[in-house]
Formats: sequence, structure tokens, C-alpha cells
Amino acid sequence: DNRDSDNRGCTVCAYVCMCSESVGMCLSMHQPWASLLVAGIKKFEGRTWYTTHRGRLWIAAAAKKPSSEEMVSVEEFYRLLHKDGAEKLWFPSSYPTSCLLGHVNLTDCLAQEDFRERYFEGECESPFVFVVEDPCELQVKFQLKGKHKIWRLPPDILAAAKRGQKIKMQALTV
Repeated sequence: DNRDSDNRGCTVCAYVCMCSESVGMCLSMHQPWASLLVAGIKKFEGRTWYTTHRGRLWIAAAAKKPSSEEMVSVEEFYRLLHKDGAEKLWFPSSYPTSCLLGHVNLTDCLAQEDFRERYFEGECESPFVFVVEDPCELQVKFQLKGKHKIWRLPPDILAAAKRGQKIKMQALTV
């Protein structure tokens, strides 16, 4: 395994990106939740449908721009949720839309009852909950139009995103 599950830094993500196979499965999400998932602040994503997908899941920001009030409200929610470590939270300075943001590792998809048993303080109330780890934000965002449910990235976007990860890793190791 090429991942260090305790390290949330992109150096590890870049290494994984170079070494692991990714077929480019992607989930479109509204902002600000998409950026918070890729930043590691949000650790669960609720859906009304189940998925069998496990492994790398690319995250795309949908086209809808969040209002200022929505951003403030959501950030405050996560500050309160992580109150024991709130001083360590880093919120994104912007919430870009219609672009590929980065990826996470989808480790499980739980029914709500199972989610409550394992994560009794988790923030999701949806029928199914994606449990994610190892968030990694792309330094370069790639413009694209998202789709519903989990979908396959266009091969050119996937290749460019992987190249971007490789370039970042080379810069970090110099």
C-alpha cells in the first residue's frame, strides 16, 4: 500500500496518483461542500443511493455558486462540529465552480443505520453515507461540467490531473 493514512498532505497523494491505477471515477458536488471534502474538513458525504465503488474518487464542483451566507453558515457548522480542534481547521479561500477539485479515497458506503452505529456524532442524515479518507486537492483546477451520480472523467482531463500531481510531487522532492 502506497498510502500513509495518517498523513493528509498532498506529497503522499501525489505519490499514490503516480503509482496507483485510477479509472477516473468522479462525483459532482455543490460548493462549499465539495471543497470541504477535498480539504479533509468534511469526512462523510450523504447520498440517497448506494454505490459499490471503492478507492479513488475524484471530486468535481458543480456549476452552482454558493451564496456568501451559505459559505459562512457551512463553515460555522464545521467549526462547531470540530470544536475540539477548530484552531487547526483551514477553510479554502475560495470555492471554485465547474471544475475538478481533487480526489478522496472512498472506503465505504454505509446505510444510515450502520453509519449511526459506527459514527454516532457524524453529520450526515442521508439514507447512504460515503466514508472518505486521504483528501488531496489539485493545485491546478480543470474546468469541466459535472454529471449525476458517479461518472467517468474524460480521459484527457484524467491524464492532465495525474500529470499535475506528478509535477507537484517532483517540485516537492527537489
